Formats: sequence, structure tokens, C-alpha cells
Amino acid sequence: MSWFSFHGGHSGQFCAHAKGTLREVVERAIALGFTHYGLSEHAPRFRDVDLYPGEEALGTTGLERAFQAYVAEAIALRSEYGDRIELLIGFETETLPPVIWPDTMRRLREENPFDYMVGSVHDIDGRWVDFSRAETERLKADLGGPEALHLAWFQQMTAMVEALRPEVVGHIDLIRKFEPRGFAFGPRALLAAERLLEAVRATGGVLDLNCAPVRNGYGAAYPQPALLDMAERMGVGVTLGDDSHGPETVGVGLEASLAAAATAGYRSIQCLSAKRGWETVPIERVSRP
Repeated sequence: MSWFSFHGGHSGQFCAHAKGTLREVVERAIALGFTHYGLSEHAPRFRDVDLYPGEEALGTTGLERAFQAYVAEAIALRSEYGDRIELLIGFETETLPPVIWPDTMRRLREENPFDYMVGSVHDIDGRWVDFSRAETERLKADLGGPEALHLAWFQQMTAMVEALRPEVVGHIDLIRKFEPRGFAFGPRALLAAERLLEAVRATGGVLDLNCAPVRNGYGAAYPQPALLDMAERMGVGVTLGDDSHGPETVGVGLEASLAAAATAGYRSIQCLSAKRGWETVPIERVSRP
């Protein structure tokens, strides 16, 4: 049996909105029987205006130092625990700074010995979409309403996938985080989502089946059933992501992600190995021990 996650592993040691140490995250993954576990710390921000809430004291220089310390610690932990778990070391992208983010994210990847990259978007034109309901509503109004917001989101996601070609494409419908249960994208947004999925398929990526919404009370796992059904019909692969932000959330909710894949008709889940690349695992072989 296999049990894995490739989006998460954030820790309070290197992420201001997470908890615990990276070692505690890894030890928790081992205790829970993970066979593979991906660490994907957030890319640093390079402008003060782009700092996450709580990062002001660190500043951009401190974030860059913390990111390099994360890489060093992850490598050391992979060596220490290599006989008990396969740790994959990656990072989670931003589309920041605006305009120059493709070169900035590519540089981070080229300068570090990463196994993979989680391609994520958390902003539209430098404005956060997932930190505050009020802030997201202001952005929605400024762009011209819900449809305009959703179109801008999927366009940004598509641009990120085409520019960076990430192995894992993170929470493709994060933009619905503050929408009510039962929310559905409109026809134009679904067409934009289809173009995104075409880009994922063309670049060889797989979707992050992300259980954070289930764990945090924001609804179904990302992507929502309508998008996951579309992805399955298009032949886009999926993998599991716990989006953990500390040892206490390692693996929490992943069963919901697995159930969502089965409901959408998936018969296999993709698992990443540093030596062998993506491996197709029959869904009945994916289970928490």
C-alpha cells in the first residue's frame, strides 16, 4: 500500500502562518505511515508589499534567508530519515513579483536541488485572494464582479502553468475559498478552467487533490467535483496534497481527497519518486496504514 502527499509540509520554523518545526512535520508523517512525503515551502516574497501577514518582522531579506535554511534542513532530514520514508523536496510558487515572477520562480528552482515544484497562485495582480473574505470581496468588486474575478483567476493559473510547467498544480480553484457551500462556477469560468486543464495536460503536470477545504470547513476538496469530473474526462492525472501547516495537520483530511478522486471516476493516483518520477498507483492501493 502507498500513502503520500506532495503539497504541504509547511512548518512554523520557516512559515509564519504554520506551526511546529520541519522535523516534527517529518516525524509525524513517519508516525502516520506515509511512504512518500513532499515538502513544499512557500517561495519567499521579494517586495515588502507582498509579505504575508505576520512576515513584517522578517522582511524580504529574512524570508530569503529562511528559504535557504529550509532547503538545507530538508536535505538533512531526507538523509537522516531516508530509511523510513521517501522525502521529496520542493517549493510552492507565487506569481509575484508581478510581471517578473516567471524568471524569479525559475531562478529559485535552478539555484536549489529541488525534486519538484508545486505551481500555486495566491494573488491576482499582487492582491491576495485567500487571506481575507473582505479583501477578496473588494477585489471582486474592483474587477467587475464574480465572473470577472473567476476569469482572472483561471487566466492567472493558466499563465503560471504554461510559464513554469510545475509537476504539481496546486489548488486550482482556491478562488472559491470564501464562496458558500454549493457554489458553482458559471459557463465562462468553466471554459477558462477547461483551458487551464488543457495546459496542465500539455505540460505533463498533475492536479493537487487538496484536502484543506474539508479540514477547514470551506467545502469540498480542491478541485470541486465539477472541475475534477472535467479533469478525469480530459485524462489529467491527480495526486494527494494535505496542505499541512504543522505536524498536527499532516495527513488530516486526505481520505476525503481520495474519495473525491474515486467519485470522479479515477482508477489511479499519481505518486512521485525522486528516482523513478511519476508512478501510477491503483486507487485501491492508496490507503493510510
